[in-house]
Amino acid sequence: MGFRGDDRAVSNVIGAVLIFATLIVLLSIYQSQVVPAQNRAAEFEHSNGVQDDMVELRNALLTAKTAGRTTFAEVDLGTRYQTRILAVNPPPASGRLETSDPRPIAVSAGGSTPNICPSGGTIQTRTLRFKPGYNVYQNAPDVVYENTVLYLDFGDRQIPLTDEQLVTNDGNAVDITPLNTSLDLEGLDTVSVEPVPGAVRERELTDATVTLPTNLSQSTWRDLLAEDLPASNVTVSDGNLTLQTGGEISVACSPLGLNEAPAGGERSDSTLDINPAGPNDVELRDVSRSGNEITAQFNNTADRNTNFTAVRMPFAFVAKSNVDAADVDPYDVINGNTSQTVKNNLEITGPLTPLDTDIELAGNRTRTDVTFAFDNGGQSDFNQGGFFVVTVEFTNGATGTYFLEIPD
Repeated sequence: MGFRGDDRAVSNVIGAVLIFATLIVLLSIYQSQVVPAQNRAAEFEHSNGVQDDMVELRNALLTAKTAGRTTFAEVDLGTRYQTRILAVNPPPASGRLETSDPRPIAVSAGGSTPNICPSGGTIQTRTLRFKPGYNVYQNAPDVVYENTVLYLDFGDRQIPLTDEQLVTNDGNAVDITPLNTSLDLEGLDTVSVEPVPGAVRERELTDATVTLPTNLSQSTWRDLLAEDLPASNVTVSDGNLTLQTGGEISVACSPLGLNEAPAGGERSDSTLDINPAGPNDVELRDVSRSGNEITAQFNNTADRNTNFTAVRMPFAFVAKSNVDAADVDPYDVINGNTSQTVKNNLEITGPLTPLDTDIELAGNRTRTDVTFAFDNGGQSDFNQGGFFVVTVEFTNGATGTYFLEIPD
C-alpha cells in the first residue's frame, strides 16, 4: 500500500514566518522613522517651551532691576520621550543653562572714565545661554540673554525674541544691567533661577560713550535702537557694541546676580536704604548739593504716574559739633522740576504732614528732583558724613523711606 506526502503543516510554518517577517519589517520602519519623528516633535515642543521659559527669566531679571527685589523664574532643562513597549528611545535629552566668561563694559565722557557701578572698578558682564542637547532635532537654536535682549542663536544668524531696555527715554538714558555672577546648571529637571538686584548708581554725563560686549550684529542693534539713537551712533566691532550719545544723558548701572548677590552687594529693602525697593517702584537715584540745598533725584520706574502727597524728616545727622538741631530744620521743600515750593518749615522729628502742592512723579523712568533747603543763616552745617532720612507718602497712601547721604 502506498503513502502520500502531507505538507499541510509546512504551509502553516511558512505563513507564520511571513507574518513574523512582516512584523519585523514594520517594527523596523517604526523604529527608524516613526520613533525619530515623534521624538523630534517632542524636542521641538520642548524648544518652544524653553523659549517661553527664557522670556519669563528675562522678564524676571528686568523686574528685579526695576523693582529692587529678588524675583523668580523656572527653566525646564531636559526632554523626556514617551514610554515605548517595543521600540527603543535614545537617552533623554538634557539641556544646559550657563553664563559665559565675564567681559568688560566701558563708559567714558569728556576724556574720563567715571565710576558708574556701585562695586567700583572695572564693570563686567556675562551672557546667559540655554544650550539644548537634543538627539534628533538638529540645528535647534540656543536661547541667549544679553544686555536686556533675549534672542535665538542659530550660529550663523540671530533672531531677537524681545525688544531692548538698554537705551530709554528717547535716547536720554542708558541703563547698564551687568550680569556679573556665574551660573552652570545641566540636566533634565526644571531648575529655579532667582535674579538678585544689586545697589544702583546713576550719573549725569555729557557726550558719553558706552561700550558693551555683544554677540549680535550691528544691523540687529541698529534695528533694536532705531527709536532711541541714530544708526550712525550705534556700531559693532570685534564683538563690542558702542553707543555714542550726545549732550547730557543719564547713565545708570544696575548689577544683577543669579541665585546670589552681585558684586557690590544685594540691594536692601530696608526702610533706611539709600535706594529702597520702594513702594510704587520709586527709586532714589542720586543726591546732589548746592550750599545748604540738598537735591534728591527720584526715578519712577513704573509705567504709571504717582505723587508725593506728604513728607516728614524723622532723623538727621550733621557730623559737626556745636550745632543746634533747630538750625538744620529745612524751611523749604521744593519741586525742582518746576522750582515750586511745596512745603514750608518742615521740622526734623515732626509728623508726616501734607505738602501744600503734590509733587508728581511721571512714570517710565522719568526724573523728578526734590530739593530740601535748610535754614541756618546761609552757613553750611552738613559736613561729609552727614545724612538725613525722609519719609514720603504716595497717592495711594503707601509710604516709602529714603536715606540721603550728603555729598561733598
